[in-house]
Amino acid sequence: MRFVKLSQREFKQIRKLYESVMSQACYGLFYREGMILGDEMALIAQQESDEYFEVCAKLLKAKGWVEDVKFEDQLVTVTASIEALEPDTVGKPTCHRMRGILKRIYEVHRHKQLHCEEIECVAKGDKQCVFKIEEVSMD
Repeated sequence: MRFVKLSQREFKQIRKLYESVMSQACYGLFYREGMILGDEMALIAQQESDEYFEVCAKLLKAKGWVEDVKFEDQLVTVTASIEALEPDTVGKPTCHRMRGILKRIYEVHRHKQLHCEEIECVAKGDKQCVFKIEEVSMD
């Protein structure tokens, strides 16, 4: 299998291109891209189900998405997300692909539909990016 590596600068330029064409509508596309990437990571991690989240963390680091990640029951803390832009550049969460990746990692493991929200982001001036995982209400 072949892989492609992108720098954080290239990621930023691609993001700006999408935003110039699609405005905020591109965030949904980034999220769906993340879900596809998360499916692949979950598939690999399932082979070692006793260490599922440890394998996912290793994959996220090895693929360059994060420098560190901590999985908890309903929270994921990410240090140095490749998607996180510098503070004060946008003032809102920017890790849309990461949200999709984490959503699928948890959904595959828990066998249920979940929602992932970025509640802290470096782009908003927070120290790290934090994601909240919740069950989807069927109301």
